[in-house]
Amino acid sequence: MTRKLIKIKHLIPGMYVDAIGYGTHNNERIGETGNFLIVSQQEVNRFVALGVQELYINTEKGLDLTDEEELRREGNTTVLELARMRNAQAAQKPKTLADELYDAKSILAKASTELENAIAHLRAGEKIDIAPLWPLLDEIYKSVSENRDAIVTVCRKKNKDGYVLEHSVSHCALMMAFGQTLNMDRGAILELGLGGLFHDIGKIRVPAAILNKPGKLTDAELTIARQHAAWGGEFLIKVENFPEKAMAVVLEHHERIDGTGYPKKLKDNEISLFGQMASIVDVYDACISIRAYGAAADPCQVIRQLFEKAGKLFHKELVQQFIKTIGIFPVGTLVRLESNKLAIVIRQTKSLTQPMVRLVYDLKHNCFIPPEDIDLARPRAKMDKVQGHESPEKWNINPFRFISPELASN
Repeated sequence: MTRKLIKIKHLIPGMYVDAIGYGTHNNERIGETGNFLIVSQQEVNRFVALGVQELYINTEKGLDLTDEEELRREGNTTVLELARMRNAQAAQKPKTLADELYDAKSILAKASTELENAIAHLRAGEKIDIAPLWPLLDEIYKSVSENRDAIVTVCRKKNKDGYVLEHSVSHCALMMAFGQTLNMDRGAILELGLGGLFHDIGKIRVPAAILNKPGKLTDAELTIARQHAAWGGEFLIKVENFPEKAMAVVLEHHERIDGTGYPKKLKDNEISLFGQMASIVDVYDACISIRAYGAAADPCQVIRQLFEKAGKLFHKELVQQFIKTIGIFPVGTLVRLESNKLAIVIRQTKSLTQPMVRLVYDLKHNCFIPPEDIDLARPRAKMDKVQGHESPEKWNINPFRFISPELASN
């Protein structure tokens, strides 16, 4: 995918805007944050009037700066016709992993914006409307269907300051991926996503001093923090047509099958399937995230912990299905191979233990090597296998630098 920064004076109908750039102090005034086709000169004029000075365009989905001369050659071809031709040509090109990660990140960024708007309405004492969220959830559904690995990988990249928002969006996407693994129907999966998006909405009632406390919470603070699930239910019961299954995600994502969870200390099948799924996703995503009181854990370590808690806190079969969703070695994991090389997992395969990897380092000669992609699940690759995961810090390797420069910089 080709992304280009242009001045507002060069914007013409037929260009596809990826993101609003310099000069926009409040994207909410515009009503768009990116990912749309400019279809008229009136739209161009609107951005000029709003003070936009620069935009990022996608030259595969729409027109480029060099297309004016081509338009003159085409004679009767309109800018929109040419843009559609370009879009069709782009659809035929195989996407790189970096492209897929960028697309996934863009979709989740839109979800983050919608959730932020909903939170603002609730803080102002206003009602929220979930109707506009269904098309967005459908976008996430399609993204998960086309490349689950990309969505799951983007969910790993969060900022400490935006934890609550980013965790909720990740929870949404991971729940939808989990639902697809369980072969749920589309409607149920969309409801899973909606529940995931709002599962922590009750935290807006928890004092910031408690949410952002870097140390251990006192018993009194813990009691307050643990009310967020019930508070979330109180907020959402007032929302028109909020689905029952999505509500279960909100109310039950901290319940445990042994009855040690909260807020109701439900046991076993007293917890709905959606609630049980949500509890697994919540623990995984929270642990791999940077939070006020701790660093992000290695995904492989968290997966091991989930295995250990399977049958105790979580139903064993559901834990197994969730791990099938994300992989034993999630994308972005640094692994050691039997060939004495270090590689980065770039895609899951049918074999949970033998993913597709990108070779990057030769341990025998202690040097980086030209990246090479190998599908370890294929017969010709059987001579090499994953021995285990390695610490990126130990080897001073940022795995995402070899996958997506944009994610590496986060």
